[in-house]
Amino acid sequence: MPEVQNREMMCAPRLQQEWGFGGRRKIRDGALLIALFLGGIGAGQFVVSTWIFNYPLSALIGLLFVAVGKSAAHLIYLGRPTRFFRLFLKPRTSWISRGLIFMVILIIFGGGYLAPLYGFDWLPWTTEDLLGKLILAVALMAAFIVMIYDGFVLASCKSISSWHTMLLPVMFFAYAIAGGVAMTAITFIFDSDASLSVESIVSLDLVLLAAMGALVAFYIINLASSDITAKESLRRLLFSRTAFFFIGLSILAGLMIPLALTAMHQMESEGAIASLLLGISAVLELAGDISIRHSILKAGLHAPVF
Repeated sequence: MPEVQNREMMCAPRLQQEWGFGGRRKIRDGALLIALFLGGIGAGQFVVSTWIFNYPLSALIGLLFVAVGKSAAHLIYLGRPTRFFRLFLKPRTSWISRGLIFMVILIIFGGGYLAPLYGFDWLPWTTEDLLGKLILAVALMAAFIVMIYDGFVLASCKSISSWHTMLLPVMFFAYAIAGGVAMTAITFIFDSDASLSVESIVSLDLVLLAAMGALVAFYIINLASSDITAKESLRRLLFSRTAFFFIGLSILAGLMIPLALTAMHQMESEGAIASLLLGISAVLELAGDISIRHSILKAGLHAPVF
């Protein structure tokens, strides 16, 4: 009987059970999904709040998502924190090592850039002088790597056809920036002292939603035109229980409804209704972000040996 089962596994696609909720280790494997999500939106929020908008409080919150949330989730996934340092030892060959190294760089330089604004004004730089801008440039470069490295980690898995595509780094980058805009909008709603242009947030969000919709469509087309294992992954995304997350939460709730709410916001751009529309759209986008990451992990299939 075991021999028959082994033959079936060698001749049919095999579901990956190492990453994401539903893995062999349950919560611990699910912690990796949380790490991908928090790292993406945290780095995205830092970039949006420093490079696009001048919103230090939101940038600090994004940095905390990376420093506290992503780091804690990685430690839970690893299971043995004493071995955490080993993840940094192979930057030449491992995207995981590269991503974690740049995560540390983002935390150090991002924190250093914001420090003069939060009680460390004795430091020999400010956010406005040349040295401060150089520190910000390093932090932004590191944030860019943090936003895309998860996609490169998945794309490097040659045995899983639905992951082995350069579309994933681009998709993860777009979703990270959009998640950063959503978190910036939520922070703005609850911060009575903030002075941002709501129209700028909404306009940027509209562009990002359209880009994400196009990337998801390209991803579906790519799976449909790929090998039989990728087509089986697509079937799982569209017709299995994973479809609730991929179609229901990622596409409908995470893309279509926010697009409609953004259009409504253009007509009602002031007052409590505008803030409500902006908040609902931001929450739905975040739900769509974590759902599409979950769907991609859940539908990953190892190609058969034969």
